[in-house]
Amino acid sequence: MKVLKYLLIGVAVLLLAGVVAYFAWFHNPYEHALKLDPASVYTDRGPGIILMNANIIDVESGSLSEAQHLYIRDGVIAGMFTGSVPDSLLDAYQIINAEGRYIMPAMIDMHAHLNTGGLIPPDESGRLMALEQYARYGVGLIFTLGGHGFNQEITLDLIRKQQNREAVGPVIYATGDIFTAPGGYPLGMISMMSGVSVDNIDVSEEGILMIDEETDLDLLISTQKEMGMKGIKVMVETGLGGGPAEPRISTELIRNIVEIASEHGLTVFAHVSRQGDFEDAINAGVNVLVHTVGDQALTNAEPFFEIMRTQPIYYTPTLSIAYVPHYIKTGKLLDDPFMLQYSSKRTVRSLQNWLVNKLMLGMLEFDAESVEENMLQNFVLFHQAGVPVLMGADAGNPSVIPGYSAHRELQYMVAGGMSITDVLRSATIDPARFLGLDDSMGTITEGKTASFLLLDRNPLEDVRNTQSIHRVMLEGYWIE
Repeated sequence: MKVLKYLLIGVAVLLLAGVVAYFAWFHNPYEHALKLDPASVYTDRGPGIILMNANIIDVESGSLSEAQHLYIRDGVIAGMFTGSVPDSLLDAYQIINAEGRYIMPAMIDMHAHLNTGGLIPPDESGRLMALEQYARYGVGLIFTLGGHGFNQEITLDLIRKQQNREAVGPVIYATGDIFTAPGGYPLGMISMMSGVSVDNIDVSEEGILMIDEETDLDLLISTQKEMGMKGIKVMVETGLGGGPAEPRISTELIRNIVEIASEHGLTVFAHVSRQGDFEDAINAGVNVLVHTVGDQALTNAEPFFEIMRTQPIYYTPTLSIAYVPHYIKTGKLLDDPFMLQYSSKRTVRSLQNWLVNKLMLGMLEFDAESVEENMLQNFVLFHQAGVPVLMGADAGNPSVIPGYSAHRELQYMVAGGMSITDVLRSATIDPARFLGLDDSMGTITEGKTASFLLLDRNPLEDVRNTQSIHRVMLEGYWIE
């Protein structure tokens, strides 16, 4: 009888735990409520706008041009001038007094995902929310590297929505479905998060292409190009951050991908987190190194830095990822009004949830503190070696909030020793040049698209001042 009694008590406890889990974790009463209606944002821009007496941030030189009048017409910066404004312009155009405020170019996030950054599984409801968040935080272009729970057909639909003004968001560049080895990363991660065995994961739905030596790479990559993709993301990953070993694409196969992608004008992004994989990716000639090595402090890396400087191979640090366990554990993001300003209640509730936090931390199969320390130390080595840097936060991951995390990434890079000017360039003109868009983006210059942040404080004095957003304009439209 005692055994039966204890068994019944155990069953009751499990049932109670299940009910608590449902209401505390699975049941989230909030939705990702969009605040911006595309029809209201994308209205007739009228004859033009003159922003008077603005202080223009020159991100290339790190200097300030004071008391400038910025003339915007048809979504383009039509001119900049100082002195008195002719009556003919005062009478014809909308005049906005920007005295005491600062204008910097909209940011370009070179590693983005269209999820909201909460501790909840990605789903369809969060994609438009993420786009809106990028826009409201002043990100003018995102390069989304894989769907994170959805495939490239859905990515293409989101691109069309943004282009057709059916969704408020930045310009979207994309790699489409990611390339990995059969059974390779991120299948293990998806299995862990979803509870579905690796063999039962629908890789097509998840946006994953498993390739090997028998794959027709030319057909695969040419199809990506025809679909309008701008790059290829390759998982060069034998075990995330020092986690369990996983199958990986061979270096020779990566080299073949790079060669064929180059013929089609596509950039190859290599996801790495371990030193051995980093070395193989550089030897294979990838175009962009995604993430910072976290399994160890880099050793004997100078020959690889030299290759990155001279080819060049660019580096997107994604230091925000180093802080994921810390923010999940401490909940410090919830103390930041700037994060709360544009994040959805559904996302915030997930970050507040004690049970979800414990479950998420329990899923981390590596020494999070060591990975954080290694990533930050290795970033310093990359920067000191003169490796070219492109800002990217890997937003959409747990506690890495779209748009908001771009501003945090700037802080982390400054803390790692980069000058404010270098950091601002890595988020504006440097990625614009890399993408061949420097004739239309990256600086506040006559003839370029009117995409910028109007700030209350000078970011050249303190990079945290990029968060002092007064207004945001993207492609000539106020995002408000």
